[in-house]
Amino acid sequence: MAEPPLARTITQVGVVVRDMDTALAHYTHKLGVGPWRVYTYAPPKLAGMKLRGVDVSYSMKLALAWTGDMCWELIQPLDGPSIYWEFLRDHGEGIHHIMVDYGDRTLEECTAAFAAKGFPPLMEGNYQGSHFCYYETEGSLTTTIEVRWSAPGWVRPEPDYWYPAPP
Repeated sequence: MAEPPLARTITQVGVVVRDMDTALAHYTHKLGVGPWRVYTYAPPKLAGMKLRGVDVSYSMKLALAWTGDMCWELIQPLDGPSIYWEFLRDHGEGIHHIMVDYGDRTLEECTAAFAAKGFPPLMEGNYQGSHFCYYETEGSLTTTIEVRWSAPGWVRPEPDYWYPAPP
Protein backbone atom coordinates (compact mmCIF):
# COMPACT_ATOMS: atom_id res chain seq x y z
CA MET A 1 0.00 0.00 0.00
CA ALA A 2 1.34 3.43 -0.94
CA GLU A 3 2.25 5.84 1.83
CA PRO A 4 -0.09 8.87 1.95
CA PRO A 5 1.45 12.13 0.72
CA LEU A 6 3.10 14.40 3.26
CA ALA A 7 1.52 17.44 1.61
CA ARG A 8 -2.12 17.13 0.62
CA THR A 9 -3.15 20.76 0.26
CA ILE A 10 -1.46 24.12 0.67
CA THR A 11 -3.30 25.93 3.46
CA GLN A 12 -1.06 28.96 3.95
CA VAL A 13 1.57 31.09 2.25
CA GLY A 14 3.96 32.78 4.69
CA VAL A 15 5.78 35.98 3.75
CA VAL A 16 8.60 37.46 5.84
CA VAL A 17 8.65 41.26 5.99
CA ARG A 18 10.81 43.90 7.63
CA ASP A 19 7.98 46.31 8.45
CA MET A 20 4.53 44.96 9.30
CA ASP A 21 2.69 48.27 8.92
CA THR A 22 4.00 48.81 5.39
CA ALA A 23 3.29 45.21 4.39
CA LEU A 24 -0.27 45.35 5.76
CA ALA A 25 -0.98 48.53 3.81
CA HIS A 26 0.41 47.05 0.57
CA TYR A 27 -1.36 43.69 0.80
CA THR A 28 -4.63 45.37 1.77
CA HIS A 29 -4.71 48.32 -0.62
CA LYS A 30 -2.82 46.89 -3.60
CA LEU A 31 -3.91 43.23 -3.51
CA GLY A 32 -7.23 43.49 -1.69
CA VAL A 33 -6.33 40.92 1.00
CA GLY A 34 -7.79 41.46 4.45
CA PRO A 35 -8.98 42.19 7.02
CA TRP A 36 -5.90 41.07 8.94
CA ARG A 37 -5.71 39.63 12.46
CA VAL A 38 -2.46 40.95 13.94
CA TYR A 39 -0.69 39.14 16.80
CA THR A 40 2.55 39.30 18.73
CA TYR A 41 3.89 35.80 19.30
CA ALA A 42 6.20 36.04 22.31
CA PRO A 43 6.73 34.33 25.66
CA PRO A 44 4.81 33.45 27.76
CA LYS A 45 2.05 32.90 25.14
CA LEU A 46 4.67 31.38 22.83
CA ALA A 47 6.40 28.36 24.41
CA GLY A 48 8.33 25.23 23.43
CA MET A 49 10.49 27.19 21.02
CA LYS A 50 13.34 25.39 19.32
CA LEU A 51 15.68 26.26 16.51
CA ARG A 52 17.37 23.21 14.95
CA GLY A 53 16.55 21.20 18.08
CA VAL A 54 18.00 23.73 20.54
CA ASP A 55 15.77 25.54 23.04
CA VAL A 56 15.70 29.25 22.17
CA SER A 57 13.49 32.24 22.82
CA TYR A 58 12.23 34.27 19.90
CA SER A 59 9.30 36.51 19.08
CA MET A 60 7.56 37.84 16.02
CA LYS A 61 4.67 39.96 14.92
CA LEU A 62 2.37 38.19 12.51
CA ALA A 63 -0.78 38.95 10.61
CA LEU A 64 -3.29 36.49 9.17
CA ALA A 65 -5.95 36.99 6.50
CA TRP A 66 -7.93 34.58 4.35
CA THR A 67 -8.93 34.53 0.71
CA GLY A 68 -11.32 31.60 0.48
CA ASP A 69 -9.69 28.66 2.27
CA MET A 70 -6.18 30.06 1.79
CA CYS A 71 -4.46 31.81 4.69
CA TRP A 72 -1.97 34.60 4.07
CA GLU A 73 0.60 35.11 6.82
CA LEU A 74 2.90 38.11 7.14
CA ILE A 75 5.73 37.70 9.66
CA GLN A 76 8.03 40.37 11.04
CA PRO A 77 10.74 38.91 13.31
CA LEU A 78 11.23 40.82 16.55
CA ASP A 79 13.66 39.30 19.07
CA GLY A 80 15.86 36.23 19.34
CA PRO A 81 17.31 33.94 16.69
CA SER A 82 14.84 32.63 14.13
CA ILE A 83 14.56 31.31 10.61
CA TYR A 84 12.81 34.60 9.76
CA TRP A 85 15.95 36.64 10.52
CA GLU A 86 17.99 34.11 8.55
CA PHE A 87 15.63 34.46 5.58
CA LEU A 88 15.82 38.27 5.63
CA ARG A 89 19.62 38.08 5.78
CA ASP A 90 19.90 35.52 2.97
CA HIS A 91 17.00 36.44 0.68
CA GLY A 92 15.42 39.71 1.76
CA GLU A 93 11.66 39.99 2.08
CA GLY A 94 9.45 37.49 0.32
CA ILE A 95 7.67 34.15 0.37
CA HIS A 96 9.29 32.18 3.15
CA HIS A 97 7.19 29.04 3.53
CA ILE A 98 4.05 27.19 2.68
CA MET A 99 1.93 25.38 5.23
CA VAL A 100 0.50 22.05 4.18
CA ASP A 101 -2.30 19.80 5.34
CA TYR A 102 -0.66 16.52 6.30
CA GLY A 103 -3.81 14.45 6.62
CA ASP A 104 -4.75 12.27 9.56
CA ARG A 105 -1.24 11.92 10.98
CA THR A 106 -0.37 13.25 14.41
CA LEU A 107 2.24 15.98 14.53
CA GLU A 108 4.73 13.42 15.87
CA GLU A 109 3.99 11.04 12.97
CA CYS A 110 4.31 13.89 10.50
CA THR A 111 7.65 14.96 11.99
CA ALA A 112 8.92 11.37 11.85
CA ALA A 113 7.80 11.07 8.21
CA PHE A 114 9.53 14.35 7.25
CA ALA A 115 12.70 13.25 9.12
CA ALA A 116 12.66 9.91 7.29
CA LYS A 117 12.75 11.87 4.01
CA GLY A 118 15.76 13.85 5.24
CA PHE A 119 13.82 16.89 6.48
CA PRO A 120 14.42 17.36 10.23
CA PRO A 121 12.59 19.99 12.28
CA LEU A 122 14.04 23.44 11.64
CA MET A 123 12.05 25.64 14.01
CA GLU A 124 9.06 24.96 16.21
CA GLY A 125 6.87 26.40 18.92
CA ASN A 126 3.48 26.37 20.59
CA TYR A 127 1.25 29.44 20.58
CA GLN A 128 -1.49 29.00 23.18
CA GLY A 129 -2.13 25.36 22.27
CA SER A 130 -1.43 25.53 18.54
CA HIS A 131 1.81 23.70 17.74
CA PHE A 132 3.77 24.59 14.60
CA CYS A 133 6.85 23.06 13.05
CA TYR A 134 8.94 24.10 10.07
CA TYR A 135 11.04 21.44 8.35
CA GLU A 136 14.43 21.86 6.74
CA THR A 137 13.18 21.47 3.16
CA GLU A 138 14.56 24.58 1.48
CA GLY A 139 17.65 22.86 0.08
CA SER A 140 15.91 20.29 -2.11
CA LEU A 141 12.39 21.73 -2.33
CA THR A 142 13.47 25.39 -2.63
CA THR A 143 11.04 26.49 0.07
CA THR A 144 10.36 25.72 3.70
CA ILE A 145 7.38 23.54 4.63
CA GLU A 146 5.37 24.22 7.81
CA VAL A 147 2.72 22.14 9.52
CA ARG A 148 0.48 23.07 12.42
CA TRP A 149 -1.52 20.99 14.86
CA SER A 150 -4.23 22.17 17.24
CA ALA A 151 -6.51 20.05 19.38
CA PRO A 152 -10.05 19.56 18.08
CA GLY A 153 -12.14 22.53 19.17
CA TRP A 154 -9.12 24.86 19.49
CA VAL A 155 -10.17 28.45 18.85
CA ARG A 156 -7.71 31.06 17.62
CA PRO A 157 -7.33 33.77 20.29
CA GLU A 158 -8.56 37.26 19.59
CA PRO A 159 -5.90 39.31 17.79
CA ASP A 160 -4.00 42.20 19.36
CA TYR A 161 -5.72 44.32 16.70
CA TRP A 162 -7.32 44.15 13.24
CA TYR A 163 -6.06 45.88 10.11
CA PRO A 164 -7.60 47.93 8.64
CA ALA A 165 -10.64 47.18 10.85
CA PRO A 166 -12.55 44.15 12.17
CA PRO A 167 -14.81 42.43 9.65
